[in-house]
Amino acid sequence: MREKPEVKPPFKWTGGKNRMWDAYSSIFWPNGKFDTFVDLFCGAGSVSMWIKKNYPDVKIVMNDNNAELMEMYRTIKNQYAAFEKQYLAYVEQYLPLKKEDRKKLYLDLKTEYCFGAPSELVAATNLYFMLQINFNGLWKIYKKWGGKYSSAPGTLKEKAAFFDLSRTRAFHSLLKEAELCCGDFEDVSGNGKCYYYADPPYRDSVMKYDGAFTDDDQVRLVNFLKSKSDEGHFISESNKEVGDKFWQANFGDDHNINVVPALYTAGRGTSLRNVKEVLVTNF
Repeated sequence: MREKPEVKPPFKWTGGKNRMWDAYSSIFWPNGKFDTFVDLFCGAGSVSMWIKKNYPDVKIVMNDNNAELMEMYRTIKNQYAAFEKQYLAYVEQYLPLKKEDRKKLYLDLKTEYCFGAPSELVAATNLYFMLQINFNGLWKIYKKWGGKYSSAPGTLKEKAAFFDLSRTRAFHSLLKEAELCCGDFEDVSGNGKCYYYADPPYRDSVMKYDGAFTDDDQVRLVNFLKSKSDEGHFISESNKEVGDKFWQANFGDDHNINVVPALYTAGRGTSLRNVKEVLVTNF
Protein backbone atom coordinates (compact mmCIF):
# COMPACT_ATOMS: atom_id res chain seq x y z
CA MET A 1 0.00 0.00 0.00
CA ARG A 2 1.55 3.29 -1.10
CA GLU A 3 1.52 6.35 1.13
CA LYS A 4 0.43 9.86 0.24
CA PRO A 5 2.90 12.56 1.36
CA GLU A 6 1.84 14.27 4.58
CA VAL A 7 2.74 17.68 3.15
CA LYS A 8 0.91 19.12 0.14
CA PRO A 9 2.62 20.95 -2.72
CA PRO A 10 3.33 24.56 -1.73
CA PHE A 11 1.00 26.14 -4.28
CA LYS A 12 -2.05 25.22 -6.35
CA TRP A 13 -1.60 24.33 -10.00
CA THR A 14 -4.24 23.99 -12.68
CA GLY A 15 -4.70 20.27 -13.29
CA GLY A 16 -2.32 19.34 -10.46
CA LYS A 17 -2.62 15.73 -9.37
CA ASN A 18 -2.70 16.08 -5.59
CA ARG A 19 -6.49 15.61 -5.51
CA MET A 20 -6.26 12.55 -7.78
CA TRP A 21 -4.43 10.39 -5.23
CA ASP A 22 -7.40 8.17 -4.39
CA ALA A 23 -8.31 7.66 -8.06
CA TYR A 24 -4.70 6.87 -8.99
CA SER A 25 -3.43 5.01 -5.95
CA SER A 26 -4.27 1.49 -7.17
CA ILE A 27 -3.13 1.93 -10.79
CA PHE A 28 -0.23 4.39 -10.82
CA TRP A 29 2.54 2.21 -9.39
CA PRO A 30 4.67 -0.07 -11.63
CA ASN A 31 4.94 -3.75 -10.82
CA GLY A 32 8.72 -3.68 -10.59
CA LYS A 33 11.74 -1.65 -9.55
CA PHE A 34 13.11 1.38 -11.38
CA ASP A 35 16.15 3.61 -10.94
CA THR A 36 14.88 6.96 -12.23
CA PHE A 37 11.50 8.69 -12.29
CA VAL A 38 11.20 11.18 -15.16
CA ASP A 39 8.42 13.74 -14.63
CA LEU A 40 8.10 15.10 -18.16
CA PHE A 41 5.62 17.91 -17.33
CA CYS A 42 6.30 18.42 -13.65
CA GLY A 43 4.16 21.51 -12.97
CA ALA A 44 3.89 21.99 -9.20
CA GLY A 45 5.56 18.65 -8.55
CA SER A 46 2.72 16.70 -6.90
CA VAL A 47 3.59 13.40 -8.55
CA SER A 48 7.32 13.82 -7.98
CA MET A 49 6.45 14.25 -4.29
CA TRP A 50 4.52 10.95 -4.41
CA ILE A 51 7.60 9.24 -5.82
CA LYS A 52 9.95 10.79 -3.27
CA LYS A 53 7.70 9.56 -0.46
CA ASN A 54 7.35 6.00 -1.75
CA TYR A 55 10.69 5.48 -3.53
CA PRO A 56 13.17 7.51 -1.45
CA ASP A 57 16.21 6.03 -3.21
CA VAL A 58 14.99 6.63 -6.77
CA LYS A 59 16.50 9.52 -8.70
CA ILE A 60 13.91 12.10 -9.82
CA VAL A 61 14.16 14.17 -13.00
CA MET A 62 11.75 17.11 -13.09
CA ASN A 63 11.17 18.74 -16.47
CA ASP A 64 8.87 21.47 -17.67
CA ASN A 65 9.13 23.73 -20.71
CA ASN A 66 7.99 26.69 -18.58
CA ALA A 67 11.27 28.55 -18.22
CA GLU A 68 10.00 30.94 -15.53
CA LEU A 69 8.83 28.07 -13.35
CA MET A 70 12.03 26.07 -13.71
CA GLU A 71 14.21 29.11 -13.04
CA MET A 72 12.30 29.62 -9.79
CA TYR A 73 12.89 25.98 -8.89
CA ARG A 74 16.62 26.28 -9.55
CA THR A 75 16.84 29.34 -7.31
CA ILE A 76 14.95 27.60 -4.50
CA LYS A 77 17.24 24.60 -4.89
CA ASN A 78 20.51 26.53 -4.92
CA GLN A 79 19.81 29.59 -2.73
CA TYR A 80 17.36 28.23 -0.20
CA ALA A 81 18.48 30.02 2.97
CA ALA A 82 18.29 33.42 1.29
CA PHE A 83 15.04 32.46 -0.43
CA GLU A 84 13.36 31.48 2.85
CA LYS A 85 14.47 34.74 4.51
CA GLN A 86 13.02 36.81 1.65
CA TYR A 87 9.84 34.72 1.61
CA LEU A 88 9.25 35.18 5.35
CA ALA A 89 9.70 38.93 4.92
CA TYR A 90 6.85 38.91 2.39
CA VAL A 91 4.66 36.83 4.70
CA GLU A 92 5.27 39.20 7.61
CA GLN A 93 4.45 42.16 5.39
CA TYR A 94 1.30 40.53 4.01
CA LEU A 95 -0.45 39.14 7.08
CA PRO A 96 -1.37 42.40 8.89
CA LEU A 97 -2.78 44.00 5.73
CA LYS A 98 -6.42 44.40 4.81
CA LYS A 99 -7.64 42.99 1.50
CA GLU A 100 -7.11 46.12 -0.61
CA ASP A 101 -3.59 46.55 0.72
CA ARG A 102 -2.88 42.86 0.09
CA LYS A 103 -4.05 43.37 -3.47
CA LYS A 104 -1.69 46.32 -3.84
CA LEU A 105 1.21 44.27 -2.47
CA TYR A 106 0.47 41.54 -5.00
CA LEU A 107 0.44 44.14 -7.78
CA ASP A 108 3.73 45.58 -6.57
CA LEU A 109 5.35 42.14 -6.51
CA LYS A 110 4.02 41.37 -9.98
CA THR A 111 5.27 44.67 -11.37
CA GLU A 112 8.73 44.10 -9.95
CA TYR A 113 8.74 40.51 -11.20
CA CYS A 114 7.66 41.37 -14.74
CA PHE A 115 9.61 44.57 -15.25
CA GLY A 116 12.83 44.42 -13.34
CA ALA A 117 13.43 42.24 -10.29
CA PRO A 118 16.92 43.16 -9.06
CA SER A 119 18.07 39.55 -8.77
CA GLU A 120 17.16 35.93 -9.48
CA LEU A 121 16.46 35.55 -5.78
CA VAL A 122 13.89 38.37 -5.68
CA ALA A 123 12.29 37.19 -8.92
CA ALA A 124 11.96 33.63 -7.58
CA THR A 125 10.53 34.76 -4.26
CA ASN A 126 8.05 37.12 -5.88
CA LEU A 127 6.85 34.39 -8.22
CA TYR A 128 6.62 31.76 -5.49
CA PHE A 129 4.64 34.04 -3.19
CA MET A 130 2.25 35.03 -5.99
CA LEU A 131 1.71 31.39 -6.98
CA GLN A 132 0.65 30.67 -3.42
CA ILE A 133 -2.06 33.33 -3.32
CA ASN A 134 -3.15 33.64 -6.95
CA PHE A 135 -6.54 32.74 -8.38
CA ASN A 136 -7.12 28.99 -8.43
CA GLY A 137 -3.59 28.04 -9.47
CA LEU A 138 -3.92 29.52 -12.93
CA TRP A 139 -0.76 30.39 -14.86
CA LYS A 140 -1.73 33.34 -17.06
CA ILE A 141 0.50 35.53 -19.20
CA TYR A 142 -0.34 38.87 -20.80
CA LYS A 143 1.53 41.02 -23.30
CA LYS A 144 1.03 44.13 -21.20
CA TRP A 145 2.97 42.38 -18.44
CA GLY A 146 5.90 41.60 -20.70
CA GLY A 147 4.66 38.14 -21.61
CA LYS A 148 5.54 36.81 -18.17
CA TYR A 149 3.50 35.27 -15.38
CA SER A 150 0.74 37.76 -14.55
CA SER A 151 -2.20 35.91 -13.03
CA ALA A 152 -4.68 37.77 -10.86
CA PRO A 153 -4.70 37.38 -7.07
CA GLY A 154 -7.18 35.08 -5.38
CA THR A 155 -9.39 35.73 -2.36
CA LEU A 156 -6.50 37.23 -0.35
CA LYS A 157 -7.93 35.80 2.88
CA GLU A 158 -4.93 33.69 3.91
CA LYS A 159 -4.04 33.40 7.60
CA ALA A 160 -0.68 32.63 9.16
CA ALA A 161 -1.17 28.85 9.09
CA PHE A 162 -1.46 28.97 5.31
CA PHE A 163 2.21 29.93 5.06
CA ASP A 164 3.43 27.00 7.16
CA LEU A 165 7.09 26.58 6.28
CA SER A 166 6.82 22.79 6.32
CA ARG A 167 5.45 22.89 2.77
CA THR A 168 8.21 25.14 1.49
CA ARG A 169 10.94 23.15 3.21
CA ALA A 170 9.56 19.81 2.01
CA PHE A 171 9.51 21.17 -1.54
CA HIS A 172 13.08 22.36 -1.22
CA SER A 173 14.02 18.86 -0.03
CA LEU A 174 12.51 17.46 -3.23
CA LEU A 175 14.26 20.00 -5.47
CA LYS A 176 17.60 19.58 -3.70
CA GLU A 177 17.78 15.93 -4.73
CA ALA A 178 16.15 16.24 -8.17
CA GLU A 179 17.69 16.91 -11.56
CA LEU A 180 15.93 19.95 -13.04
CA CYS A 181 15.42 20.28 -16.78
CA CYS A 182 13.64 22.79 -18.97
CA GLY A 183 12.75 21.78 -22.49
CA ASP A 184 10.73 19.59 -24.80
CA PHE A 185 9.80 16.18 -23.43
CA GLU A 186 11.67 14.40 -26.25
CA ASP A 187 14.94 15.87 -24.98
CA VAL A 188 14.61 14.43 -21.45
CA SER A 189 15.93 11.07 -20.32
CA GLY A 190 16.98 9.18 -17.24
CA ASN A 191 19.59 6.63 -16.28
CA GLY A 192 19.04 2.91 -15.83
CA LYS A 193 15.54 1.50 -15.66
CA CYS A 194 13.17 4.47 -15.81
CA TYR A 195 9.57 5.34 -15.14
CA TYR A 196 8.47 8.08 -17.56
CA TYR A 197 5.33 9.96 -16.50
CA ALA A 198 3.55 12.54 -18.67
CA ASP A 199 0.91 15.02 -17.51
CA PRO A 200 0.73 17.35 -20.54
CA PRO A 201 -1.79 20.10 -21.30
CA TYR A 202 -5.02 18.16 -21.73
CA ARG A 203 -6.93 17.60 -24.93
CA ASP A 204 -10.13 19.67 -25.16
CA SER A 205 -9.06 22.01 -22.37
CA VAL A 206 -10.48 25.49 -22.01
CA MET A 207 -7.23 26.64 -20.43
CA LYS A 208 -4.71 28.54 -22.51
CA TYR A 209 -1.14 27.43 -22.01
CA ASP A 210 2.16 29.06 -22.81
CA GLY A 211 2.56 27.60 -26.26
CA ALA A 212 -0.05 25.45 -27.97
CA PHE A 213 -0.05 21.70 -27.38
CA THR A 214 -1.92 20.37 -30.38
CA ASP A 215 -3.16 16.90 -31.19
CA ASP A 216 -0.03 16.49 -33.30
CA ASP A 217 1.96 17.08 -30.11
CA GLN A 218 -0.28 14.63 -28.27
CA VAL A 219 0.53 11.98 -30.88
CA ARG A 220 4.22 12.87 -30.71
CA LEU A 221 4.10 12.36 -26.94
CA VAL A 222 2.33 9.01 -27.29
CA ASN A 223 4.99 7.86 -29.76
CA PHE A 224 7.76 9.01 -27.43
CA LEU A 225 6.25 7.08 -24.53
CA LYS A 226 5.73 3.99 -26.69
CA SER A 227 9.39 4.15 -27.75
CA LYS A 228 10.42 4.22 -24.08
CA SER A 229 8.10 1.30 -23.40
CA ASP A 230 9.71 -0.64 -26.25
CA GLU A 231 13.10 0.03 -24.63
CA GLY A 232 11.87 -1.69 -21.48
CA HIS A 233 10.95 1.31 -19.33
CA PHE A 234 7.74 1.88 -17.40
CA ILE A 235 5.48 4.62 -18.79
CA SER A 236 2.22 6.33 -17.90
CA GLU A 237 0.28 9.34 -19.13
CA SER A 238 -2.56 11.40 -17.63
CA ASN A 239 -4.97 13.13 -19.97
CA LYS A 240 -8.63 13.78 -20.67
CA GLU A 241 -11.11 11.25 -22.03
CA VAL A 242 -13.32 12.96 -24.61
CA GLY A 243 -14.92 9.84 -26.07
CA ASP A 244 -13.30 9.82 -29.50
CA LYS A 245 -11.15 6.67 -28.99
CA PHE A 246 -7.98 8.73 -29.36
CA TRP A 247 -6.10 6.76 -26.71
CA GLN A 248 -7.12 3.36 -28.03
CA ALA A 249 -6.15 4.36 -31.56
CA ASN A 250 -2.75 5.74 -30.61
CA PHE A 251 -1.60 3.54 -27.73
CA GLY A 252 -3.09 0.30 -29.07
CA ASP A 253 -4.14 -2.86 -27.26
CA ASP A 254 -0.86 -3.45 -25.44
CA HIS A 255 -1.41 -0.57 -22.99
CA ASN A 256 -3.90 -0.22 -20.15
CA ILE A 257 -6.31 2.69 -20.59
CA ASN A 258 -7.73 3.37 -17.16
CA VAL A 259 -10.69 5.79 -17.07
CA VAL A 260 -11.16 7.67 -13.79
CA PRO A 261 -13.32 10.63 -12.67
CA ALA A 262 -11.60 14.03 -12.66
CA LEU A 263 -11.70 15.52 -9.17
CA TYR A 264 -11.03 19.17 -10.03
CA THR A 265 -12.68 21.76 -12.23
CA ALA A 266 -10.03 24.03 -13.77
CA GLY A 267 -9.31 23.30 -17.40
CA ARG A 268 -12.25 20.93 -17.75
CA GLY A 269 -12.96 21.90 -21.33
CA THR A 270 -16.22 21.98 -23.25
CA SER A 271 -18.01 19.35 -21.16
CA LEU A 272 -18.89 20.59 -17.69
CA ARG A 273 -20.29 17.37 -16.18
CA ASN A 274 -19.06 13.83 -15.72
CA VAL A 275 -15.54 14.79 -16.69
CA LYS A 276 -13.25 11.78 -17.07
CA GLU A 277 -9.50 11.36 -17.17
CA VAL A 278 -7.42 8.56 -18.56
CA LEU A 279 -4.32 7.16 -16.95
CA VAL A 280 -2.59 5.09 -19.60
CA THR A 281 0.08 2.65 -18.42
CA ASN A 282 2.19 -0.18 -19.82
CA PHE A 283 1.97 -2.17 -16.56
